[in-house]
Amino acid sequence: MFKKIFACVLLVAMLASVASAEELSLSAINNFLNTSAKLGEGSKANPVAVIPINHIDGPKEEDLFYAFVPFKYVARNYIKYQVTFISCTCRPADLNVWSTAYVELTLPASGKIKDAAVRFFSFDSDSTKHYLGGFWGDSNPSPIAPTATYEKFKAEMMPYYVGKTYAQLGGLGTIDDIKDYAEGEGRADLKLDAWTGATVSANNILRAIQAMFNYHATDSFFDADPEAQAMRAIFESERKAAASQVAAVASAEKIELPAPVDTKKTYKANKDDTEETVCEPGNFGPTCSAINNENLRAYLGRSDVMYIDIRDYEDYAKKHLRNFECVPYLSLIFNANADKDPSLPQLYGGTTDNPVPVYKESDEILAALFPKNKNIFLMCQGGGRVNNLMKILNARGWDMSKVYNIGGMAHYATPAYKDITTDTPEVIIKASYTFEGLTRVAPEK
Repeated sequence: MFKKIFACVLLVAMLASVASAEELSLSAINNFLNTSAKLGEGSKANPVAVIPINHIDGPKEEDLFYAFVPFKYVARNYIKYQVTFISCTCRPADLNVWSTAYVELTLPASGKIKDAAVRFFSFDSDSTKHYLGGFWGDSNPSPIAPTATYEKFKAEMMPYYVGKTYAQLGGLGTIDDIKDYAEGEGRADLKLDAWTGATVSANNILRAIQAMFNYHATDSFFDADPEAQAMRAIFESERKAAASQVAAVASAEKIELPAPVDTKKTYKANKDDTEETVCEPGNFGPTCSAINNENLRAYLGRSDVMYIDIRDYEDYAKKHLRNFECVPYLSLIFNANADKDPSLPQLYGGTTDNPVPVYKESDEILAALFPKNKNIFLMCQGGGRVNNLMKILNARGWDMSKVYNIGGMAHYATPAYKDITTDTPEVIIKASYTFEGLTRVAPEK
């Protein structure tokens, strides 16, 4: 909690030091961190920085993202860094842990960034073996390839980078471009992708090292190198692009959320009706929703909204909007027979208008999944399951002026949402749903 409060205070203070949203940039943020915030260079601290990183996803599409450099120490002929980055932005938030690596990059005698090399690379201790400041934040072993453990990854992949220069690594797109590693003695059968079981993890290791070379080029050691100067210009342009994304999010926060139901819309209350009915407050269907595929993008990235997809994990894995959490409605929240059949794990049985709690803790868990103090955007495949969930929330005392039915994934399968859609049809998930340690209160019949 302290860290969250500190981060909020830090951001507010930083924003107050900037004249306008247009001036907000990573350069300004880094200057603040290293001066006013007193986190950076000094007698008891080293420079820190937020840096751009070109994150790559499973389908090998890139997004401008962020990495953090919490440590920089200049030695005689190399610089020691820590870098913290995320391997996969497509995972649910409860699984996505950030990784922290030690990276030591040389200061070559030539003074040329192209000759700078990876001196040391580790997710464990630093090169002195005295300090354990690295952290492997990815799965171990991989859920896709259970034999691919972190130990195997550490033994077989990470040594590849040590000794490699920026000239050798800077132009690589993905690990598919690494042709030489399997040519050495005893390495003919090694496949880079098998080390993690997920290309996205290995590719973003490469991205993190490339981002560190870009940051390395900004050090004053390379002031006389024209190539380093050109890299700095690119680095600054990426910072400006990242700053525009920050400004867009800040702008979105200022847009007032509409009421969940657009009372200017109409719908057919019954399929045989000849006239349409005006949408009224309390209508939970997607047709009457004020937020839909025409305007959702204007309301993404808000800190006061929870974005939730209530389909089961199998459908969610195949295709979902990025940064939407998965809370399976049919498998965990409601089954009409759950209050009568103890083999069913759902929180509620009965009807959606009059849900029967199955457990003493049902309402408590429902509130943890759908916090009452947040605005909630809900989606499924077509909007029908959301309609039923909203009836349950209404019956259990939620303020429905904060809950939105934004429709279903079928409504967002358009080019306008392609860049924020995670499409992984090759992933198959077979989930088993259950609750443990709860107190059943529904009568068994």
